[in-house]
Amino acid sequence: MATFTIYLLREAIKRAEDGLVEGAKGHEIRDGESVYGTLFVKQTPARPPKWANLFDIYVDRRLLGTVQSSAAVFVVPVDGRLFALTFGQGRFLLNPDAYEERFGLIVTLNSIKSDALRSVEKRALVDDQNSRIQTSQAASALSFGLDIERDLVRGIVGRPTDLALGKRLAGADALTVTADVAVVGLRKLLRRYLKKFYSKDYQANFPWVDHVRQLIPKGQAATKLDAILVEKLKEAWKKNGLIEGCWLAVPDIVDWSVVDGFKFTLSRSEGVSNDLHLPGLVQAYPDEEPTISFLRKHYAFSVNDEEQPVDRWPIYRCIHCEIDENGKSFILSAGRWFEIDRDFVGSVEAAFAEMPRYIQSFPVYNHANEDEYNKFVAKESNGKWCLMDKKMLAVGGIRDKVEFCDLYGDRKLVHVKHYGSSAVLGHLFNQGLVSGELLRSHQAYVGLANAELPQAHKIPVDPDNEKFVARDVSSYAIIFAIISQSEKPDVHLPFFAKVVLKSVNARLLELGYGKVMLTKISCDPLVKLTKHVKERTSRRRKHLGRK
Repeated sequence: MATFTIYLLREAIKRAEDGLVEGAKGHEIRDGESVYGTLFVKQTPARPPKWANLFDIYVDRRLLGTVQSSAAVFVVPVDGRLFALTFGQGRFLLNPDAYEERFGLIVTLNSIKSDALRSVEKRALVDDQNSRIQTSQAASALSFGLDIERDLVRGIVGRPTDLALGKRLAGADALTVTADVAVVGLRKLLRRYLKKFYSKDYQANFPWVDHVRQLIPKGQAATKLDAILVEKLKEAWKKNGLIEGCWLAVPDIVDWSVVDGFKFTLSRSEGVSNDLHLPGLVQAYPDEEPTISFLRKHYAFSVNDEEQPVDRWPIYRCIHCEIDENGKSFILSAGRWFEIDRDFVGSVEAAFAEMPRYIQSFPVYNHANEDEYNKFVAKESNGKWCLMDKKMLAVGGIRDKVEFCDLYGDRKLVHVKHYGSSAVLGHLFNQGLVSGELLRSHQAYVGLANAELPQAHKIPVDPDNEKFVARDVSSYAIIFAIISQSEKPDVHLPFFAKVVLKSVNARLLELGYGKVMLTKISCDPLVKLTKHVKERTSRRRKHLGRK
């Protein structure tokens, strides 16, 4: 019984050497007239173990021995395709764009039953969190807490229905399998895996797997999309940053009580922008060539009121770009390219279009930050809205403290957020969901909220009831209000933010809420695309000021 890690090289690669890095020496594996493949091995020099430095002054290093890693790839031709079986550190001998993405995942899905999963490796699309969940016995995808719309499945482990395929299969880009097979029988086994890879049978039991797939960074497809992105940006440079389908967004949640604005350089003369946007980038680097190297090596900064950096992100990570190419949809989000199933795109866009908008507009945004804006709205609303921003309710348990909403009035809970990346807006929508779940199901939640609400806005208290299960929330509405500099009249959201909103909306309606609505908060023209440059106090003036 042996364990193999198997990659399938791309169809365009006809010679093994084209899929490998330089420096590996090939050895033909044959028995008489039978040639089974070529074993590529790269020698690595022996070296002291990493922990040896700890004892250098006490023990002669020669007495501590040496370690030496091995790296080998066995390339086997099967029906016009090349398989690469890696051993030791052999995966590092493969070029990153040389092998098929999701080969192992597709083979595994085509070889197991839908309720025969033992482990799932997933990544939350908007939270950028990776996790692996295992069970002691075979189970279905839902048993792993998998959200088929909001989670990207990266790998699956399961027991195949046909044990001739192996005792257990683990599939991601590579297929890891434990099987009782020798070199002579490998080609026959690999041929079966190739057949499984070509099959579409998995779509009957696991159709959601094809909703979204992440492309290999710097791989063949991602490199091609990067080239299209560069051409788009070259066009944007000619039009002062104004171009369809490509924009910048703050990639992380920022503390607006600290952040005064954004810059692309730390030069005082650049000024501070109120938001991240392409025109600001073009103005900061008017003579620069927008290459991928430029986007990865230059940064966007959030700064405080002294123009000191608070956070920084590679510009590439701030870009959101949506591209349709050869009948497929691709999205660049948080520095990663994704291929999105067209039917999935259609269902998400339809749900977004059907979601009701809050038709009573909020005041135009012309403020330093969200906090100041929320205070202004509450103060100028003649009692319609009360301020609940930053008033945390101690609900205890895993959630500890929760924000009821930012603005509240007439059973409407309003959650306000600056436009940002999918992660930023996804956090807003999930925040609204948590508050909504607690309002319905947490018996003490109304009392906690009333302790912060003014008398005119207090919520009717439920009668004492030891059998409390849930309160009726059908008369309540939850409103997500997005502060946006966009010229478009309707709210604009990144695609993955729409995915989260679709899920959150469905869940809140299931809980019984009367309405979940979306609205845009427009920005004053003086706020849009403008920069403020602070006068720099000279050292002489500062010195005189101390006297």
